[in-house]
Amino acid sequence: MIKVLKNGMLVRGWKSVNVGLSLSTICNGFSLSQFVADEQDSPVLFPGDEVRIEVDGELLVDGFVDSLSSSFSPGEHSIEVSGREKTCDLVDCSLEDFGRSWKNKTVAQIVGDVCGLFGLKFFSNGVNAPGSVTKFCPDPGCTGADIISDACRQKDVVCTSDGCGNVSFVNDNFETVEDFLRQGENVLSADVTFDNSERYSDYVVLCSSDPKTKRRGKSSDGEIDRSRCLVLVDEGYGNIDGAEKRASFEAQSRSAKSTTLNVRLSGWKRNDGKIWRPGILVDCLIPAFFGDIVQTLLVNTVELSYDSSGSFVDLELVRRDYYTQPPAKKGKSKKSKEDPWAGIRQKTNASEAKK
Repeated sequence: MIKVLKNGMLVRGWKSVNVGLSLSTICNGFSLSQFVADEQDSPVLFPGDEVRIEVDGELLVDGFVDSLSSSFSPGEHSIEVSGREKTCDLVDCSLEDFGRSWKNKTVAQIVGDVCGLFGLKFFSNGVNAPGSVTKFCPDPGCTGADIISDACRQKDVVCTSDGCGNVSFVNDNFETVEDFLRQGENVLSADVTFDNSERYSDYVVLCSSDPKTKRRGKSSDGEIDRSRCLVLVDEGYGNIDGAEKRASFEAQSRSAKSTTLNVRLSGWKRNDGKIWRPGILVDCLIPAFFGDIVQTLLVNTVELSYDSSGSFVDLELVRRDYYTQPPAKKGKSKKSKEDPWAGIRQKTNASEAKK
């Protein structure tokens, strides 16, 4: 049962509810559509109201209403409400102490300090981001989320939120669930995107502590045949080991982000009765896209929706190494001649031969 609570009081009369949760964001959102009997009905939620959305006693979102829109026309009247979790101010607002800086602090300390200024809790979630940031001076006017993102990038970690206003590092030790997503059975619809526009054959990271940029880290992506080079600057005044790790992280992360699978399922719950949430691994068999190869993918984003047609969940699935940190030291990558599309090409060629 879905419950919408306004300032702790139960609110009734909703005809649709949508909740979005993602590992890729530090602020999740929701939207609601109010049932309207006639054009005299008034809204029951207003901007600034505190809202909690629960399902069978499990809290999904704890946040505030951002906007309200109401409209009517002959025979129709609609009231729509949208909002975000309690980290919304972290995303929208700058630090009042805009000259604040950090010296020789870990990323966890910096993120914890920033979250504390907004009254939010931060958890390292078992992620070890070794070493300290020598000097970190965010630009005046940066939002809290911008500062967190800039700090995390220096140690190749990612921050997320849980929908309830708690911020944490993404831990890549993901749980594998028993569900099996199979085309023609429980998958109602699906689409896939393969995009190499943000991938490069070679990555070079320059150490900003060396004014002549003689110190640098390098990595490569063996699946990119053309010569495509990306040069980045390590903002953290780090050493060559840090630059090499950043280069490896860029190569691995951009490769993982090049493939995205979206599927729609009926209902909000998994086979074990738990609500679908980001941060789990699930096996998928989608012959239309990947042939007969079972893919173990990471649930990165979950969109839960309910209306008169029923309840559905839309999952954004990505490679399991999407958030994986590379080893501290990595040898020079070798170019691979393996074709990443071999399985799909083979299936396409076989299909064409039958025509």
